[in-house]
Amino acid sequence: MSEAKPKKVKPDIRAITRLVPPSGNLVQGQSELPIDPQLAREAAEIIAASQNHYGGSEGDVNLRKAVAEKIKRYNGVEVDVDAKPLEIMITNGGTGALIGIAQSFLRGKSALVFEPYYPYHRKILEEFGSQTETFELDANLSFEKDALLAKCKQLKDRAEFPLKAIIVCTPANPSGKVMTQTELEAIAEVAQELDLMVISDEVYEHYVYGENPHTPIATLPGMWERTVTVNSFSKSWNISGWRLGYAYGPGNLVQPINNVANIVNVCPATPLQAALAKVLMADSDYYSKLREKFEGKRRLVGDALEDLGFNTYNSGSAFYLWTRIPEEFDDAIKFNEMLMQNGVGATPGGAFADSDDWDAHMRICIAREDSVLEGALEKIRAALK
Repeated sequence: MSEAKPKKVKPDIRAITRLVPPSGNLVQGQSELPIDPQLAREAAEIIAASQNHYGGSEGDVNLRKAVAEKIKRYNGVEVDVDAKPLEIMITNGGTGALIGIAQSFLRGKSALVFEPYYPYHRKILEEFGSQTETFELDANLSFEKDALLAKCKQLKDRAEFPLKAIIVCTPANPSGKVMTQTELEAIAEVAQELDLMVISDEVYEHYVYGENPHTPIATLPGMWERTVTVNSFSKSWNISGWRLGYAYGPGNLVQPINNVANIVNVCPATPLQAALAKVLMADSDYYSKLREKFEGKRRLVGDALEDLGFNTYNSGSAFYLWTRIPEEFDDAIKFNEMLMQNGVGATPGGAFADSDDWDAHMRICIAREDSVLEGALEKIRAALK
């Protein structure tokens, strides 16, 4: 009888983050850019005015209205702020929405994630009595519909943890991959054929710059009624510590999430919601300027890494770089340990996969000031000498 293969040790993103100085930290997936000055002023004034008490679990009504306006303008989706049951709610970060979904719909069920995947999609579901199954993308981070359908059929029909949902993350964490229209249509067809729910994580939508535009899967024919869309302000407004996000979809899917939020979180932070409501839609160029800024950061870091022998995936978005480390190295964990000795670090690809296929890849977060990125690149150059 052959010995069982030892369980793969995954890199701990938060542990690595603590070991790397801020000047070389390309590890954790958060924006470390400054807060918008007007947003900071609004928050300070609201807190000083003592507007610091409980609010509704569904979120501040003015922020919900502002988010509905945002969704209509940028996603072409109209949601009814006054609908009963709820169609839109403010959540305690995107994580709060995912917890509500896991608790409401996925206990004793499973959800499929595309590998390389966002680790918290797995951690949240498994903490709340669900199970995740991986569907590995190919070397170009693409897939075939027939293979996806076959995998989902197999999981749907099993007795334990039958498949209930597909998690779509586009642009993706960690790779930045923007799903093509063809890929989204394939997922939609599989979901409808097998009567699956879709959880669409669209946190990085405003970093898309390439030929494939960001398309919310909920806008495809037949998908509104089976999709919950999850988003967050953490990245695009540089406020990850505020823990504000949102979820929208049909009332029969959103209302149960709010029922969970009412118990688990009581409400999102009331003064911070009120402040964000005042500025969210005030600048019509905010998101275009954000995209342009990050395109520049991607060129800065991407070109430098290519010169150093990295092979960076052309994802179509610009918050993360997903890159194959230089060819003379094949273990991103050991490679990252070498970098850390020089005061710089990123996240080895094994943190985002069950297979060994991504062990020579790294995720590099570029949501840093240009001066930090330039300094980190110098440290990488020094490490490779």
